[in-house]
Amino acid sequence: MRLLLVEDERKLSQVLAKGLKELSYAVDQAFDDEEALELFSVYGYDLVVLNLNLPKIDGWEVLRQIRQQNRQVKVLILSAKNQVEDKIAGLDLGANDSVSYTHLTLPTT
Repeated sequence: MRLLLVEDERKLSQVLAKGLKELSYAVDQAFDDEEALELFSVYGYDLVVLNLNLPKIDGWEVLRQIRQQNRQVKVLILSAKNQVEDKIAGLDLGANDSVSYTHLTLPTT
């Protein structure tokens, strides 16, 4: 399974990518919206793991553009935004699910 991980916090992205790769997933990483949309337009992904708080344009717009290109790819929102309204908005825009990482603890190494 090929994944696109869109996360601007590099340490978090590296930890997530490492874990996913250890589970035998092929993982490409994007650290901003432009890189994410470029990779998405070039490669076929089975899943996009998308942070909403990106530095240039937000993840909502990235999700809109992904859905304009491909309605079938699975999109999982991974964000500190954990309000019910945010989850509903993501689902309304075409996300398949939403997970909050508010309580996620990263290794200190």
